[in-house]
This record gives sequence, structure tokens and C-alpha cells, in this order.
Amino acid sequence: MHYITLVILGGLTWGILFWVWGDTWGLRGDSFRLASLGVIAWATGQILQQFTTLPPILAALLTGIIARHLDFVDMRRFVYIDSFLRKIYPVIILGKGSLGWDVNYMRQNWRQIATLGALPWSIEVAFVAISTHYLLGFPWIWGFLLGSVYASVSCPVVMPSVLKHAKNASGTVNWPQLICTAGGLDTALSVGIFGVIFSFMFYETDYSYRILKAALALFLGVSLGVAWGSLAKFVPHSKDYYVTELRVLFVLVGGLFCNFFTGAVGWGGTGGVAVLACNATAATYWAKDEWKLNQNPASTVYRVLWSFCEPVLFAYTGTFFIWHSSISKTLLIGLGVLFACLTVRLTVTFITCWNLKFKEKIFVCCTWIPKTIVEAVLCPLAIEALIMSDSPVDSQELVYAEDLIRLIVQAILVTTPIGFLLTNYLGPTLLHCDQDRDESKDNKFRRESSGI
Repeated sequence: MHYITLVILGGLTWGILFWVWGDTWGLRGDSFRLASLGVIAWATGQILQQFTTLPPILAALLTGIIARHLDFVDMRRFVYIDSFLRKIYPVIILGKGSLGWDVNYMRQNWRQIATLGALPWSIEVAFVAISTHYLLGFPWIWGFLLGSVYASVSCPVVMPSVLKHAKNASGTVNWPQLICTAGGLDTALSVGIFGVIFSFMFYETDYSYRILKAALALFLGVSLGVAWGSLAKFVPHSKDYYVTELRVLFVLVGGLFCNFFTGAVGWGGTGGVAVLACNATAATYWAKDEWKLNQNPASTVYRVLWSFCEPVLFAYTGTFFIWHSSISKTLLIGLGVLFACLTVRLTVTFITCWNLKFKEKIFVCCTWIPKTIVEAVLCPLAIEALIMSDSPVDSQELVYAEDLIRLIVQAILVTTPIGFLLTNYLGPTLLHCDQDRDESKDNKFRRESSGI
């Protein structure tokens, strides 16, 4: 009945849109094609998850790739629409994740969070830049632009498995908070640094002003986010009759405004970091009013919004990927770069988990494999900026932008299922130490002996 209800609502919505806007929502209209691609991506994702347990985003991405090669949808024709949506996606996904951050946990474990979130990310960014410069001929700035996206982990892909396995884990490690907060720092670095480099490359301003923005962007984002999140402690009042609705709108609309405004003035990355800081700060204050972290009305709204955005994001991203025989060499080199990067990243990750047991370190490494959501959001932005540019575009820059998309889509398709499956199926073994099993066997033996 759930799916029947959705079909009925979808049909009614399409009928309204068709009668109001006419042919553009007809069966051959552009708007209908864009919407139907999102619906097909959602449906194929549900089927994939139902039969394989793999994340539905893989099916959505492949749906977009197929749609492009069947000439059903090409988002290059709708770059203004896609660019607009890509200012909304980060607010939803970053806001959703940071509503679950425990600030007290972060204060107590800041050293481990900082090293786990920042050190593997930094080394992988540098490794990607060096590899693509010497193997693919990328200019350094394009290499670091790619690296800042490429190095981002995707905690939402593995968090359901982490939450499930953490309930039966031995030891005292708060696994959901460790993975979520360290992964959040990694994400903040990716969004912030990508925005800084992107603004430096595509916003024509005075050179000294670009340097100033690069130096202050992350700091300004954190400051704006903490300030707005702190204001959410007082506005709306906790006794307000509509406190639930107003709290959600306060952080959601504030995040959207900040992301659009900072992007418009060329302070890329600042808005995304501000959203992370804002929602984490607001959630901390709301928790004192008995709104549990990640289990409150705001979290529910963000989850629902993301369930709508997720298939659309990955399907539209897939339409930017164009396959032809001439890119085989690029993808082959890219595959080598990917596995080399993963090796370096996971080695550094293993080393940074100094206070964990061997199996627990392996578990963290499994969760640090997927490259998925931030990659899908950011990878087409460079090609869109070049397409929308008013000035003449260097053809070589178009090649770099196309290669950037190909390498990132390849990374999503390879790392997402591997990271998800390893985390999901090795989790029970890795988080349950042998000592605890031996103790349980001893206790069972004693009970059986006493019953003889």
C-alpha cells in the first residue's frame, strides 16, 4: 500500500503540473523527463537494495549514466537548474549529519577526531594531486581541486551498519559518534577546501582578495554557523506553540540562505562549513530541551528531504558521465590512482587509531573506504562553471573538468559497494573481541558444569 500511495500521489502531482504548465510537463517535455529520471532512479534504487542490500545510490547513478547514453536526459542542457540544485543538496546532507554530533564527545576526544578526520584526508589530497599531475598531466590546482573532493569519506553510506553493529560491540568506544564526527570533519575539509579552490579558479577578483578568502573561508564558516546555531537556543522560544516547525525552518532556511549568499559573493565552501557548525550547535542546545540527538523532529525532516534529493542527485550526476573508447586509458590510470590512494589513506587511518585494538582499527578502515556523497555533489561543478562562463573557455580546461567527473564517478562505483559490504559483513567479527568470546564460553562451561 505504501508504494500504491506514492504512485497515486505522483500521478496527481504530475496532473497538476501538466494542467498548469502545459507541454513542458507532457510526456515529451523537458520537465517531465527531468522528473521521471528522478522517479526511475528512486525505483531502481529500491529494487537494488531489496535484492542485494547494496545502497540504492548505485542504481541511481547507473540510471543517470544510461539515461545520458540513451539521450533521454543530459544535464549539460540544464546547467542552471542543476547548479541551483547543487546549492541545496549540501545544506540537506550536511545539516542531516551534523544534527547527530555530540559536542561533548567531540570535546573529550578531540585529538582522535582531529587526527582521524584530518590526517588521512590531507595526505590523500596531496597524493591525488601528485599522481594526477605526473600521470594525467593535470595542472597542480586542478589536481588539488580533484583531491579535495576525492578524499572525502561518506559516513551516511556506512552509518546504518555502524549503528547496528555498535549495539553488540565490546569495549567502550562510542562507534557512532567516532565515525560520525571524524567523518564530519573530513567532510567539512572537503567542502571547505573545494570551495576555496573553486572560488580561486572561477571567480575573477583581485589576487590578494583571493588569498584573503582562502585564509578566512573556513574560519568564517565556523563562526557564522556557531553564531546562527547559538541563536537557535533562543529563537524560537521553547514554549512557542509552533516551536517544532519554527526550529526546523530556522536552521534549514538559514542554511540555504548562507549557502546561496556565500556562493553568490564568491566565498565558496563557507556556506557548507557554516551549515555543519550551525546544526551541530543548535542540536546541542535542543538536546537540553529533551530533543535527543539525531532522534528529533528536525532530524526527521532532514531525512525526508534527503530521501527526495538522493536519487535525483545521483541520477543527474550520472548524466555528466560520457563513455567512449578514447577515455579507456584515463580510467585505467584512474583505477590505479584510486587503489594507490586507498592504500595510502587506509594505512594512515590504521596508524592514527593508536588507542584501538587491531580488529577495531580494521573496522575503522572499512568505514573509511566509501567515496560517495560529497563526490556526487561537487564533481560536476567545474564543468558547469565553464559552460556558464561568459568569457572564452580554454578547451584544455574542459578536458580537465571532464576527466575530473570520470575519475570521481569511477571512484563512487568502485568504493561504495566495497566499503558498504566490508563494514556490514565484517562488523560483527571486528567489533567483538576474542577475549569477550572466551569469557562467554568460560561462563557457559561453568553453568553447564554446575548443572551436572
